[in-house]
Amino acid sequence: MLKFIGVGDLLNQELLNTSAYIKDENKILIIDCGVMSFKRMIDLKIFEDVENVYIAITHMHPDHIGGLGSLIFYLNCKNIKPYIIFPKEDEEQKQAIVNFLFLQGVVSDRFYLIADVETVIFSNMLAFSYKTIKHNETLKSFAIEMSFVDKRIYYLGDNNDEKYQKSVLKKLGENDVVYTDCCGDNGVHHINLKKLAEIYDEKIRKQVCCMHFISDENIIKAKNLGFCVAVMEQSKEEYLKRIVSHNN
Repeated sequence: MLKFIGVGDLLNQELLNTSAYIKDENKILIIDCGVMSFKRMIDLKIFEDVENVYIAITHMHPDHIGGLGSLIFYLNCKNIKPYIIFPKEDEEQKQAIVNFLFLQGVVSDRFYLIADVETVIFSNMLAFSYKTIKHNETLKSFAIEMSFVDKRIYYLGDNNDEKYQKSVLKKLGENDVVYTDCCGDNGVHHINLKKLAEIYDEKIRKQVCCMHFISDENIIKAKNLGFCVAVMEQSKEEYLKRIVSHNN
């Protein structure tokens, strides 16, 4: 259901910053907007025929929020005032986002702030909520849980939280999907593939989509373990260029 603007970690420039979106008619929900995500969104033309833009930020590392100010300015030029979703119970996180944008020259009248409990964006969406998860000691990080008529989506922007992953496993339905960052065997701030394989049985790993890759080796290892792998979307121009190069 999610489409990916980028699937890399902070240093994997080839795969850009991990960011995803859902689009339905004239509405779009964007999850994270890293330093390298903004231009990619423009290249993919994801804002064509869009009237309402909702933005959810999982945490404030630059590869997840660094392009947000540029995105807001761009949308304002298209006469769109985006909605930024914040955790209702976390005034500190709300203020952190406002302060971050103010330092970029983005004043508060250029966007709306709405609490997660008020956010039912699409006609088939039942609920949207943030859940605090373990990632980094210096800032807060959140998972996003979205309920739709036919499934639930769990999106873990960055995490090293076995406890939360196990809580998701207990309530995972057959149509539900978990999107999680991953790393090699020695990760500190990101859950590693070995731990993910211990948590999720082989039978349900196709419901667990790995992202935020540090290397191609990371991707191959995830596939070999039976996990789904997030794939970066291509524009028509990029697709045609790829076809031409294969034919040559």
